[in-house]
Amino acid sequence: MSEIKPIGDDDFEEYARLSLDAYPAMFTGFTDERRKAWIERLRKSQSEGGPIHFHGCYRDGKLIGGMRFHDFKMTLYDTQIFVGGVGNVCVDLLHKKEHVSKEMMEYFHSYYLDKGACLVTLYPFRPDFYRKMGYGYGRKMNQYRFRPDDLPRGSKENISYIEESDVNLLNDCYNRYVYKKHGMIEKREPYFERLLSRYKVVGHKKDGKVEGFMAFGFKKLLDDHFLLHDIEVHMLIYENTEALQGLMSFLQVQLDQVNRIVLNTHDDDFHYMFKDPRDGNPKIFATSQETNIQGVGIMYRLLDIHRFFELLHGHNFNDVSVVLQINVIDTLLPENNKECTIQFDSGKPKFKDDLVPDVSLTIDVAWLSSLVMGVIDFGKLWQYGLVEISDREYVDVLDELFHVSEKPETIEEF
Repeated sequence: MSEIKPIGDDDFEEYARLSLDAYPAMFTGFTDERRKAWIERLRKSQSEGGPIHFHGCYRDGKLIGGMRFHDFKMTLYDTQIFVGGVGNVCVDLLHKKEHVSKEMMEYFHSYYLDKGACLVTLYPFRPDFYRKMGYGYGRKMNQYRFRPDDLPRGSKENISYIEESDVNLLNDCYNRYVYKKHGMIEKREPYFERLLSRYKVVGHKKDGKVEGFMAFGFKKLLDDHFLLHDIEVHMLIYENTEALQGLMSFLQVQLDQVNRIVLNTHDDDFHYMFKDPRDGNPKIFATSQETNIQGVGIMYRLLDIHRFFELLHGHNFNDVSVVLQINVIDTLLPENNKECTIQFDSGKPKFKDDLVPDVSLTIDVAWLSSLVMGVIDFGKLWQYGLVEISDREYVDVLDELFHVSEKPETIEEF
């Protein structure tokens, strides 16, 4: 019989061992000294009761699996909500295929349901595995590799290095961006203190504020060549066009010592910034040349559909008026395996007794999660055969209802 609970102080040595076995590539070069320091940080985080905490699966008193929980504050369209995140899910190699992960994920869902969350998120080690657990795909990430001289030359007048004394300005800039961007997650000042210790950071400073910044580092291309480097951008945040253009101008003038800039972003249109959109890979397919590579990363899961739309009572779903019944298929979470009828009155969701639906749809919670987060349009799900609808005359209505002009942007790493 399994018991899942917060990890005790004496069990972090074992938790570290499970993590190192589960993710060996992540801990390459991890010395014994670094391991001990890491364990002490885990213990401290647990004892302080902060937003990061650790839980484990015990059988016969022995820790055989563990996971890290994150309490997040996310911008959901125009509303800030509480969201749970899970990372570092690890299982003892001797206990694989014994449903340890499934039991821990069920605990994770129940934990955040009890805390009032309607949504949870994670980065999958295998997207198909977590899709079966009800997680829907998030927006794809793009990696661009562009030459500095392919950027426009502009003014760097307000660009300067960000110092430790500016950490509060950095934090303020980031969170102003968060509160305007659907899907973004709030951060605190200690994160930016670590950012400044790990990367070079330049920012666009004007009128006593940081209005955009970029954290980056140099990567050597060849071990025996000290003059060839790429710049790898770890984070790019900008509040306005002037800040973005200033930061791009900073990158443009690095052309004398930098081969390419490597930048990860959700922005599908970023190649419009470059004179030459190609990423340097000579690969060609269907008469098209490669501009960037894409990957599936962040995934979202609805825990409580009723709570989700309650929290969005003030959000306007494109002025659409319709009474919609959603039949959710959720085999892992019985509380969410139900029908929910919502009246959208000029785009505003409302719950009333004895509503008579105009149309009903039946949908797996994974696809529903992607739909309500604005990752994919309803019309596409219908086209792909991933949703059933009682009256196909309403396909265009529901496509308009759930359409978003800007898909979610979640760059939180956990």
